[in-house]
Amino acid sequence: MTTDSALTRDDPRYKEMFNVEKEIEHSGGVMLEDPYPDFARLRAQGPVFKGSLSLELTGQPDHTSPQRQHFTALSFDACSKALVDAAKFSSAHYQEQESVMLNIGHTVLTMIGQEHARHRAAVQPMMTRDQAMGWWTEKWIEPFVQILLDGIEGQQAVDLVPQLCGRLPMHTVTAAYGLSSDEALEFRDNLLTSMAPMLPEAARKVAHEKVRTVLLGAIAARRQERRDDLISRMIDAPFTDAEGKASQLPDEAILSFSRLLLLAGGGTTFRQLGITLFALLSNRDQLEDLRADRSLMEQAIEESVRWNCTDPLFYRMATRDTVLEGMAIPEGAIIDCCLGAANRDPERWENPDLYDLHRPAKRHVGFAAGPHTCLGRFVAGAEMTAAINALLDRFPNMRLDDSGEPTKMIGGLVARGVNHLRVRLD
Repeated sequence: MTTDSALTRDDPRYKEMFNVEKEIEHSGGVMLEDPYPDFARLRAQGPVFKGSLSLELTGQPDHTSPQRQHFTALSFDACSKALVDAAKFSSAHYQEQESVMLNIGHTVLTMIGQEHARHRAAVQPMMTRDQAMGWWTEKWIEPFVQILLDGIEGQQAVDLVPQLCGRLPMHTVTAAYGLSSDEALEFRDNLLTSMAPMLPEAARKVAHEKVRTVLLGAIAARRQERRDDLISRMIDAPFTDAEGKASQLPDEAILSFSRLLLLAGGGTTFRQLGITLFALLSNRDQLEDLRADRSLMEQAIEESVRWNCTDPLFYRMATRDTVLEGMAIPEGAIIDCCLGAANRDPERWENPDLYDLHRPAKRHVGFAAGPHTCLGRFVAGAEMTAAINALLDRFPNMRLDDSGEPTKMIGGLVARGVNHLRVRLD
């Protein structure tokens, strides 16, 4: 079990890892201060255009399947159709990306059809809303939130990004794999290094092997003796093999899924928690409404994902010649699904550029949609719920600290968040 000192210990790696600008730099992406005016401009010209969104906004060709023709979907209806209709628009293009296949492996991200359905069915039960609000929250999330807030109690000012937003999801997901918090920081450092194309190849290979060794060792240990953790649950999960026979997930499948969940679980949630807190702290009336009525919490979080989703661009590949919102799409073309533009479609939402937790609830695509809807969305929601509730309870005077560089949204087309979240607690 994580100790208080291990979870709250000062370490410069927290600021390095949970830094959106560094994340974009290491991934080889391009920083965009605010792409939403361009999203709106392009969407007004039509729901789908021929070409790459990356090339249009950054001047750089898209690194995702560059050999294929690209089309960009910008409206809610266009993105929703491309994400939901997996028969016409597939995620199989991820199999062409060497970095994904080598560093993560063949997972529910890259699988399609029945293979995807069989593997997702095996892991879905441990990621449901009930499991997130029960098992995950009681075992890890709530205790970690209290430890982390104990660590900042008494301080007048603090940056919540490295102190809370980054630490909570990283330690939650690594603890769910049975790693101690002393192991967690080094493990994530290696995981991120293995996935960073701008770093030297030798360093990436060493990091990749370290991650593989840790996870395979944990899987072997759980096969000998089960624990109340994710690896043990995956080992025992009912699984149907390709021949339709009852089986178990093999080690390589558990390894690949673990890398995917550990990467995403420690990354996207940290950015979305920062975005949600920034939205609330920037709209004091809504913050106070939430403080008074916690039943608004789910809508506050969902609205933050609609308003500024942490990953505004996803991809699909056309499996046949088809038409998307009036645009002819040839077989094999890549659809750049701009979730950020879709979630601010004025045809669906009134005043879409504004954050409004009182907005009538409508489905958005911030967690994608269809068979590849974000598997960890309920765990992420449970982490954000626990963290925000505890902050509201403990720090009634919490407010943005505007004495230095202002808090703002930064990032690229595939990872966005706040530059920092400095608040005053006194």
